[in-house]
Amino acid sequence: MFTPTDDFLSHACAAELVALGPKPGVEAACAALDRVFALAEQSWQVRRTCLDYIRSAPAAACKAGCGWCCHQQVGVTPVEAVRVACYVKDLPADQREEMVAAVREGGLTTAKMNPAQRVAARMPCVFLGVDGNCRIYPVRPLRCRGLYSVDVEFCIASLKDPAGMRAKLESGLLRPVYLSLPEFIFGSALSGVLKASGRLKWAAVSLELTAAVAALLADPRLAARWLAGGRPDRSIQSRA
Repeated sequence: MFTPTDDFLSHACAAELVALGPKPGVEAACAALDRVFALAEQSWQVRRTCLDYIRSAPAAACKAGCGWCCHQQVGVTPVEAVRVACYVKDLPADQREEMVAAVREGGLTTAKMNPAQRVAARMPCVFLGVDGNCRIYPVRPLRCRGLYSVDVEFCIASLKDPAGMRAKLESGLLRPVYLSLPEFIFGSALSGVLKASGRLKWAAVSLELTAAVAALLADPRLAARWLAGGRPDRSIQSRA
């Protein structure tokens, strides 16, 4: 379950969605979520280019084609899953068919996994291309947007030896190497989505990304149902 926070960005993001009114159309909801993404990205861009931040914060090691962090469970809100599904549907036919098949197959597996099992399986995200780039980058979830590492070797080791790295973290031998500011900014945007979900009577649940998108692609009526307040099936909700 996601937990809302209280700050200006979260309120601004919530306002974009609340303005839709009850039972919004799929296209309108997707457009509003795109505006939420833009607000969060603009906030991060302003903060990351401030001289004080540049002087004090370590440089991010993330770059196009990296993808080491894209082998874990990603929790999304229903409207984020709807946005990804719509993006996939709008792809050129050859790309769409290949991706729909990959999502359908991947969702059957990921829906049954908890976070530890997903990491242990070293199973890449179905949206991760062979070149290491995200194939849904413009509409990637807020949780993905907020993850910035400062040490690529840490990310590689976490993928190759998750149990060993977890033990070192728990014992204090290692500390997480992720930037806190983007996590906070995109977390605030996610909080805004949650606030709006409450106002619009949407289910405030965490869905497993691949399984949720697979369900939406399999049943075209599902997106409108969720945006009208329907609760997603428990089988596609994120497992603890």
